[in-house]
Amino acid sequence: MISIRRHMLAAGLLALIAGAAGAQAADYPSKPVRIVVPFAAAGSTDLLARVLARALSTELGQNFLIDNRPGASGNIGADIVAKAAPDGYTLLYTSTNLTANPALMPVPYDVVRDFTPISRVAFLPLALFKSPTVHTQSVAELVTLIKAHPGTFNFSSSGKGGAPHLAGELFRMSSKLDMVHVPYNGAGPALNDVAAGTVQLTFTTYTSAQALMAAKKVDVVAVANRTRLAVMPDVPTFEEAGIKGMEIGTMNGLLAPAHTPPAVVAKIYAALTKAGQSPEFRKQFIDQGGEVMLENPAQFTTYIRDDLERWKTLIPKIGGLQ
Repeated sequence: MISIRRHMLAAGLLALIAGAAGAQAADYPSKPVRIVVPFAAAGSTDLLARVLARALSTELGQNFLIDNRPGASGNIGADIVAKAAPDGYTLLYTSTNLTANPALMPVPYDVVRDFTPISRVAFLPLALFKSPTVHTQSVAELVTLIKAHPGTFNFSSSGKGGAPHLAGELFRMSSKLDMVHVPYNGAGPALNDVAAGTVQLTFTTYTSAQALMAAKKVDVVAVANRTRLAVMPDVPTFEEAGIKGMEIGTMNGLLAPAHTPPAVVAKIYAALTKAGQSPEFRKQFIDQGGEVMLENPAQFTTYIRDDLERWKTLIPKIGGLQ
């Protein structure tokens, strides 16, 4: 009899919890939602996070606000979300740094244990940009010039260990170049010093560089993708330029703290899916040099686990990362 009562109490408690979670999801969002972007403003992750925030605000009838928390290659912002209340009101919009960082440095969170994946959102191939003070017209000319002046060329990145840093190291290694990495706290500052001629080269996304390109303050050299980008149809891929294996970009994804109610996660994903059906929404990503790649929470969870293993295997093979 006691055992039966215990089971009944447990079942009743579970029903109450489920009912509370369902009510929470029905009311969600009842106040503004913070989306933490762990990088500086004006970089590709930040700009596309704002596209996403506007879409979610429209679909869910509540403000989704961007909170830039740059530093430590994205770890500071990610840790804020990992430790936030799991109620759906603090989200993380981040990049490949999330899955690459654990293979590069100590991180204050566990990617699998401390987050609830909502959806992978987009993929953005990287491109190599140079200062106009570097007077070359092709990848081959650039490689020849760097080899003629060993140790004098620098390449910037949005932070140590991020995809732009890894792309620079792959370029350095594959072409046997003697270059120095200069890490910055975000893509914007890294690009600004290329425009100023303080640093000669950088890998970043079209999104981050488009304003400086339009102002002719940086020049694009090649795209690290299998195909040319629609927004830069005249820019060759690295493979077209004779360098194989230079296919690298950054994913954008949306996550919540671990233990966020599944019903809340499902509601956010449903809103994102609806927004993703809009040609206007997709065009904003394409126009930024990206591709919308919406995945459900289960698919995104698998992607994260696989990408963690991929970087764990790949990074030891790349020099210059310590």
